[in-house]
Amino acid sequence: MSLFIDRYQVKRLIGQGSMGRVYLGFDPKVGRQVAIKVLTTNADEEAIRRFRLEARAIAALKHPNIVELYDFSGEKVADLFLVMEYVSGPSLDALVRQNGNTSEPTALCIGHELCLALTHAHNNQIVHRDIKPENVLLHQGRVVLSDFGIVKAVASSSSLGITTVRTQTRIMGTPGFMAPEQFSGKQIDHRTDIFSLGALLYCITTGKLPFEGRTVDDIYHNLKNARVQPVREINPLLSPGFADLVERCLDSRPKARPQSAQEVRAKILAVLPSHGVTEVRQELALYEANPAGYAIEQRQRSINVLLRDLKVALKDRDHGVADSIMSWLKTLAPLDKRLPSLVMDHKQLHKNSDRFLQVMLWIALALLVGVALGALGAAIFDLRAALPRSFISTTNKIIKWLTSRF
Repeated sequence: MSLFIDRYQVKRLIGQGSMGRVYLGFDPKVGRQVAIKVLTTNADEEAIRRFRLEARAIAALKHPNIVELYDFSGEKVADLFLVMEYVSGPSLDALVRQNGNTSEPTALCIGHELCLALTHAHNNQIVHRDIKPENVLLHQGRVVLSDFGIVKAVASSSSLGITTVRTQTRIMGTPGFMAPEQFSGKQIDHRTDIFSLGALLYCITTGKLPFEGRTVDDIYHNLKNARVQPVREINPLLSPGFADLVERCLDSRPKARPQSAQEVRAKILAVLPSHGVTEVRQELALYEANPAGYAIEQRQRSINVLLRDLKVALKDRDHGVADSIMSWLKTLAPLDKRLPSLVMDHKQLHKNSDRFLQVMLWIALALLVGVALGALGAAIFDLRAALPRSFISTTNKIIKWLTSRF
């Protein structure tokens, strides 16, 4: 016997949380699979309010990187439900649990797509408040942000139709991904989601939360005191550019974080070329199809790009870029057969640079000595002009006599 919710046929349970359950369903009217989220029967007024708010949020945020709403039970019915797009791909959390940490290029691509979703939400004055791997779905290269159950409007002009915005907020979210202001119930804004995005990138590339603790109180204590282990201490294969971006997102001070999702995306786009990434969705589709195998291909491609860039830096005598690339390559590919010859070129560049500096120092010294002697000669000339002629004549005779003796 088939179970139906309204016109939708229920196939099986695919997830559940504190607010309700999610079922895989089928819509016979249009012949497609759907995800049906049903509110728990014993939900309190706050849960009901949040469920209705989620429906409004998803309906307002039409974007390729945000799960789509197809249908809503309506606000006044006894049994509330949402009918949403069914994304058949796995969650980011499931992929990482099954295959280990993501590579840096994959993390950057995921971050890029999430920035697009967050930019759209933030432009509508909506903060997600629960960015974490469990709420990110991947399907054929597409990243989909889901679960808008604890969204918050941060302005009366938001798409949620809320006229009053409270400065004090309920403490809601997932410990480990929550910003300090969110954890303490203070006023939040779009930078709260940027902190969570940084925590997500940290987590999927290291396998750890940036602010860990045995209890929620321990996590909050470490968070409040900004005790985060540098990401490259855990995973040395990560680039300095990636580490700088993640650690800036995780700053406990909202003003010190990137000030928008667009800014984060711009920094991601600045790092991606060092990995040879040109098509983000293609990259993610290949990762999803074979996470472990593709990570090896990505690493080799990154090494090839870095070796190419190092050769250019050595040719252009760009010491700063050459030093940075060489340092990273020695960590990323210490046994690569192409590295020794480039190491010699790198050392020669520094030797030539040292010689050049020595020559320049000698030239500068010679110029200083010349200036000093010129000044001394001028001073002597001025002194001779001020002395009596008889004294100068006697001095000249003494100099001639000394010269003849020696």
